[in-house]
Amino acid sequence: MSAFRYCISILLVGTLAAAAALPRRCGNTTSSSRLGLEWNTVWPETNTTLPKILILFTGGTIVGGSAYSGLDDTQYGQLQITAEALIERDPYLPTVAQLAVSNWTTESDGSTGTNDALVMNMTRFAHDALCSPDSDIVGAVFTHGTNSLEETAFLMDLLVNCGKPVVGVGAMRPYTDLSYDGDANFFQAVALAANEDAKNRGALVAFNDRILPGFWITKFTPNVPDAFGVTAYGELGAFLNNLPYFYNTPSVPYQKHEFNISEVSLDVSYPALPKVDILYSARQFDGQLVLDCIKNGARGVVIAGTGNGGLPNGSDQVAQALKIGLQIVVGTRSPYGASTPSREPTYAKSGYVHIIQARIMLQLALASGFNMNQTIDLFEGSLRKAISQPFEY
Repeated sequence: MSAFRYCISILLVGTLAAAAALPRRCGNTTSSSRLGLEWNTVWPETNTTLPKILILFTGGTIVGGSAYSGLDDTQYGQLQITAEALIERDPYLPTVAQLAVSNWTTESDGSTGTNDALVMNMTRFAHDALCSPDSDIVGAVFTHGTNSLEETAFLMDLLVNCGKPVVGVGAMRPYTDLSYDGDANFFQAVALAANEDAKNRGALVAFNDRILPGFWITKFTPNVPDAFGVTAYGELGAFLNNLPYFYNTPSVPYQKHEFNISEVSLDVSYPALPKVDILYSARQFDGQLVLDCIKNGARGVVIAGTGNGGLPNGSDQVAQALKIGLQIVVGTRSPYGASTPSREPTYAKSGYVHIIQARIMLQLALASGFNMNQTIDLFEGSLRKAISQPFEY
């Protein structure tokens, strides 16, 4: 990971010696200088009046290549290029933004597709860089493997909430492929983050000429460049001449809750997040799996329910788990639609929030100290108001 020059104070919580590292301003400085960011190292002739865009580099297919063939788009990964090499491929980048790279690839700690702590530390870094009073950075782009890009986009959407754009980007084909999509996606992501109209829209994803909301995005197919779509709402805009055009003014999803990243970082799970497992229900669903999650250290479980959030079996074990203190959210295994509230809830229904995203929202709720009733309100409050169905605890 890049070396960051922090001036920090350490907040002690319980027996954790580093429960939260909170930046302390070191005189008259900027977030760029305080974090050791170096601008325009690849394209030094870049106009220094252009917006500063931070590149959070996590790797992914966008920098992966195949040693086998230019036709290979399934067995690649033997070759890799750096963030700087990705930037150097595109002479148009210095026409839209100044760039600085923060490297979040690791040799021993997994990746942002496998390690919650790594993703959370990157999110803390992004929040500090963009949202601190001394910030001189307009926006950020994070490269990401597409298998879990939607998870990081959703997390960023709920935690980096100062109005500056954070844009996720990746590729479905390696850079050695004869129809590589990464160069265009990356340029469009940078152009989007630098665009004034991208402010106050939460996290965004630039992919295949489309602007997608980080809150609703999901990967629908693992094989073609047009891999991503949304589970509700719709795309926000498109790229014309590789520059962003929004269809509408900014709006905020009713089910979105902006969490306080400092409060989340006080949880005992720091620097990661509370363990939350996902279970998939079907006929003869085994409720013992819910209790097994507790044995394995889970503080919450998200269940992909049938229909609008039904559990075909296992209700006794679910009730037992709730008494023990496990928090449970039930969504729908259907690709679209809502898991709707119960008249007398004992666990939360996820509404329109997709299963993968519901896990992250529950993790943040647990880290913020929410109890089960508060978690129910978090997921269901806006739905109950809309359908005139009050809570009856």
